[in-house]
Amino acid sequence: MATVSPAEKRRLLSETPFFTAFSPAQRDALAARLTERSHDDGDTIFLRGDESTSLMIVVSGRVALRLTSPQGREILLAILEPGEIFGEMSLLDGRGRSADVIAFGPCRLLSLERRDVLPVLQESPDACIRLLELMSTRLRRTSDQLEGVALMALPSRLARLLLTLSEARGSRDRNGEMLLPRDLSQRDLGQLIGASREKVNLQLGRWSAEGLLRREDGALVICDIDALADIADAGAP
Repeated sequence: MATVSPAEKRRLLSETPFFTAFSPAQRDALAARLTERSHDDGDTIFLRGDESTSLMIVVSGRVALRLTSPQGREILLAILEPGEIFGEMSLLDGRGRSADVIAFGPCRLLSLERRDVLPVLQESPDACIRLLELMSTRLRRTSDQLEGVALMALPSRLARLLLTLSEARGSRDRNGEMLLPRDLSQRDLGQLIGASREKVNLQLGRWSAEGLLRREDGALVICDIDALADIADAGAP
């Protein structure tokens, strides 16, 4: 991968939601402190509990935030896209990483050391508020995810996840059907809702037989998004 130029670093910060709250001069100062790192698919970027000294920005590719139990059970907390940041909790409290972070395909990241960010953050109330908004959004998302695992049946959890994916990353075809990204495996879907790959496969097969969705070239296509929404709503606490 090509090295990110200084001008490109400044541009990336100006387009990253969190950093838009800083002044241009502050962004330029932070951009000068950015360091670049690249990872291959499946690389471990951090492990939960690792010493945390940096805030990370996804430049290209994606990363997965994951928790693993002592028994080896995994739950996928989130998949972060280009322009998103991670490490914001440790940025504030200086404690270890709160989750495993894995490269979800080849990715390129930019890193800012905590010692470089905190002084600038202390001078920008708007950026502090933006950071709190980001953390609040992620806390709500995690709360919704845990609520689903604890209180909702698998069909409702899976339906809600597919609807969320369709809103964030889906694309409609000429027939109005929703094509979902093909880079999420059934194992990934299961980890996002606390279910096994086998149970996800069984439920998708049932919906396929009922005409709610179909498989096309390795991707899922939602044929009846209203019916899927009804299933998601039926399991709401």
